[in-house]
Amino acid sequence: MEDKDPFIQVKIDYVQYMMHLYNVMAYDETITGILFALMLENYLTSDDLEVLTGLSKPTISKALSRISVMFSEFPILQTKKPHDRKKYYYCPLSLEPYIKHNFLAVMTASEISLSFIPNLLSRLDALSPQTSATAHIRKTLLYLYVAIYYYKETFAKVEPLIDRMLQDSDYIPDFSTLLQEIQFKLPPQEIETEDDTLLDIKRDFISNMLELSSELIGGEDELISVFLAMFLEDEPITQDELINITRSSRTKVSQALSKMEELKIVKIIKKPGERKKYYKGAASIEEYGVGKLGRVQGYYAQIQIMMRKKFLPELDNITVTEEGKKKEKDRLTQFFKDNIFYYSVFIRFSTAMHEAMRHELQKVMESVL
Repeated sequence: MEDKDPFIQVKIDYVQYMMHLYNVMAYDETITGILFALMLENYLTSDDLEVLTGLSKPTISKALSRISVMFSEFPILQTKKPHDRKKYYYCPLSLEPYIKHNFLAVMTASEISLSFIPNLLSRLDALSPQTSATAHIRKTLLYLYVAIYYYKETFAKVEPLIDRMLQDSDYIPDFSTLLQEIQFKLPPQEIETEDDTLLDIKRDFISNMLELSSELIGGEDELISVFLAMFLEDEPITQDELINITRSSRTKVSQALSKMEELKIVKIIKKPGERKKYYKGAASIEEYGVGKLGRVQGYYAQIQIMMRKKFLPELDNITVTEEGKKKEKDRLTQFFKDNIFYYSVFIRFSTAMHEAMRHELQKVMESVL
């Protein structure tokens, strides 16, 4: 990058913003920063990347060694310029395929194996007597299993629909036919258990989910445990009951509940004549099942707002007279406009899929319950 780049602050702000937003979507912040810096600028040295991302040289070097390989899912290539001994890095592809790849990766991040759930469902069916609490847990586990199954099957087939949307701004994909082609069937399980209890099943479910969560996002075990434990209850639950189910300490459960209050994902309920607090998830399991599509819409809409309200106006306010600087300003302006267009495509895509998926999951659940 040039020493006197009039657009440097806008570039830094853009890269930092994308790093933060994709980190919220459970993306690697370091790789995200490098990718968007190179899509924005191209042909950058590690020193240039340090300026744009704010990351340390060792962190950048480690990340580049991971993604600068021939078969990386994020192809970053290394090169040199004539009469220059420095190493330069660049993206061989345009903004469109990277954003598309990121969208598919974000949406299929939930492509986890819930193969343990049929076993738990069979164990639930073997319990006697069958109670409303048993029925609630069965519905919760079944919904999770069905939702993940449909996500996997659907996202294996959507890339042609996305490609058509990128070519035709008026095209709205019809997911109904695609979803109708998916045939859900719960695999049979033979269970022989002795002394099995509802508490055992709850704890086994949480343990399995913690293993999956540690692979995907790491840490926050108590928060995840408490979150899941609340969904397993058909009625509001006390802190003591959460401690019993999760087998966590009172301090850790209390900290998890406080954080969930901050995130507004838990409701606090007081019962008449009682001093203790009861807790319940702020949304139903069905809402969380298709919630990822809604959250992605929100993230992408926020990107569009930032492009329109911050980056484009700031760029427009920079006055340049040199022809080269004018061309650079035009290039950056088009880059931010391309961001708006591509993210609008994925907002329309996820909106259409959100509604179709919600209706289809309701029908499937009615047929299997």
